[in-house]
Amino acid sequence: MESGTLRAPFYQRGSFWLGPFAWGLGLLVAVGLGAAWYVLGGFPRDHDKYGEVSVPGQAILSLPSGDVRLNFENSAHHSGDSTTLDDRPAGLDVKVTAGAGGEPLKIDDVPSWLFSSTSGSRGHEPYGKIDVPSAGNYLVSASAEGAPAPRPPKIATVAQQPPSVDDGPAISVGQSPWTPGDSKILGAILCGVAVMALVLAFTLPFRRFLPD
Repeated sequence: MESGTLRAPFYQRGSFWLGPFAWGLGLLVAVGLGAAWYVLGGFPRDHDKYGEVSVPGQAILSLPSGDVRLNFENSAHHSGDSTTLDDRPAGLDVKVTAGAGGEPLKIDDVPSWLFSSTSGSRGHEPYGKIDVPSAGNYLVSASAEGAPAPRPPKIATVAQQPPSVDDGPAISVGQSPWTPGDSKILGAILCGVAVMALVLAFTLPFRRFLPD
């Protein structure tokens, strides 16, 4: 009687690496990317569309209604393949108040570790987000420990062009992230679907050559 053919351990089979392993890894990446998309709110867009404010400093900015993002911006330094952003000043505090006065808008925290971006010698990372109740002029002020914001101006005026800051720490005010259909859930789902589709596209051609 002929002895049966011994099968190789699962970790030596191409069907394992192109099957359960690839799909399991893809699922982990899909879940992680979808969760990050949902937390961040979508794909980052123009981070300083509405203007920038020095720390310390203040400016009257024209803001649209709805979700508006605040970013911390500072000098960036390059060393080899790595780039570092100068730290936030101690005690950094930002307030956004309607031009007509009233209580500051609530600023919801957005984790800075979600992403950072650099361009030349400047870089930025998320600081927070606000829900602007109605389009109009808003006073954005920034202060730090030992560096209070200037007193609010008696007459609120808006610059014709959004102010920009080219040196030192600043708060940039920009657009909300883009997400399909303005739905964070839909964007997160599509991220997961895209990852799994890529796994299928990369593994399917190789599986044709695996032994039966």
